[in-house]
Amino acid sequence: MKTLQIRGLPQAVQQDACWLNSSPPGVQQRDDETHQGGDYRVALLLALIALGDALIWQVMPGLSLAVFGAAIVLSAALVCVPRMSLQSQGHLVAATTLALCPLVELVQPLSLLVSATGVSAILAALAGLKPQELWRGVLRLWPMGVRQTVIDGVGSLQGRDTQDLPALIGGWFMRWIMPLALGGVFVLLLLAANPVAERWLEEASLDGAKLPRLDRMLFWLCLAPVAWTALRLRALRERLRASPRARKMGPRRQGLINPESVSRALVLFNVVFAVQTAMDLVYLYGGLGLPEGITYAEYAHRGAYPLVVTGLLAGGFALLTRRWVQGDAMLRALLMAFVGQNAALVVSSLVRLEMYVEVYGLTHLRMAAAIWMGLTALGLGLILWQVWQGRDNGWLMLRAGGLTATVLYVCCFISFDATIARYNLTREVADDFYYLCQLGDAAKPVIAQHAPKACGVYTLRIRAPQDWREWGFRNWRARTSLAKMTNEARG
Repeated sequence: MKTLQIRGLPQAVQQDACWLNSSPPGVQQRDDETHQGGDYRVALLLALIALGDALIWQVMPGLSLAVFGAAIVLSAALVCVPRMSLQSQGHLVAATTLALCPLVELVQPLSLLVSATGVSAILAALAGLKPQELWRGVLRLWPMGVRQTVIDGVGSLQGRDTQDLPALIGGWFMRWIMPLALGGVFVLLLLAANPVAERWLEEASLDGAKLPRLDRMLFWLCLAPVAWTALRLRALRERLRASPRARKMGPRRQGLINPESVSRALVLFNVVFAVQTAMDLVYLYGGLGLPEGITYAEYAHRGAYPLVVTGLLAGGFALLTRRWVQGDAMLRALLMAFVGQNAALVVSSLVRLEMYVEVYGLTHLRMAAAIWMGLTALGLGLILWQVWQGRDNGWLMLRAGGLTATVLYVCCFISFDATIARYNLTREVADDFYYLCQLGDAAKPVIAQHAPKACGVYTLRIRAPQDWREWGFRNWRARTSLAKMTNEARG
């Protein structure tokens, strides 16, 4: 077989990249599809399932999730890039640390989403995908990984080549998925209704050893495709990289969106938005009093959220009409005026929200609205720059996506509970101690400092982790602060 040579690539990339067809000099090629490599992958699979069981099963989510994520990345690197340069090892460690830090701070839906996306991007990169292909690889990785797990599992049981198994899997799936799914549901329902049968199952033994519980075995089955996907990146490489057939995109002259409708819409929209902009200038910034019966709090609350939706719709309209606007100077100016007015209105919605918060205080929903308002305003600013510079929509989506990802990542490390409690207890806002007392652990030191009797002594206790697997940095900070305040109060 001829050796593929690509001139100009750094030596580290030539040695580390999984997508090269040949091995560097002195390194023996390891075929991922051969049976010789199957044994160590199966051993790693069993080790990862055992590790996941020890770290995650019946444990409050905490540091253990970050450790398991790091083990997944390490196993994938060992299989996909067995000989990695020191520089590449450093990059891998930095990327993995960056992806898993949100879980170390606090396990919450946002940190789970951010860390799962980061780990998926690292696995896609280890599979050999280029930076511009990563987003597609992240979306495809886990569905294709589950499919590959089923194919390989049935192939090992049948003793057949995995390349010939898609048809076999389809037939097996159609014949067995309904009986097994409904059968499992019936078994669980009957066990719930029959304590005697449930005790028999719990006390069942095989060679003197108790059988694991059914829900625990289901947990193992969920871990298997996660681990096996990381161990089979080479087999998934080409399918992750495959892109849909490109279609020619060009201005369409027929339909509801056409040059004539776009021009009329932009004129109409600018006139309508000019009225709202003028009213905001008069009532929000000009100091003119509102009509009788309307308070500033009501004016702020009524306009805060609809204006964000308006800004998002305006951004979508700008993206849809770019193909007709770009070649017409007048339409381009109208579009920039329309987007600029929307940006101004989103800024005014932030002002309205601030006025409302000054009266009624902060909540999670109001903080989330403020963040999305800021993101919407920045996105509209990007659209303005895109239209001015004549950039394509791909340029815009890349930067808007990067901006959104950065904001979400930073939000993982902000204690919104503590921020809300500190704001509401240090300013003259409407008291809502019921809401404050329902906040998370991070708010309890703040409540103990500013209103120790508001919630009662029993609600200001923070649960300590049972062991290191449940440890979280934010929980540790809150417990330390609360214990320090308690000791100072007793002293």
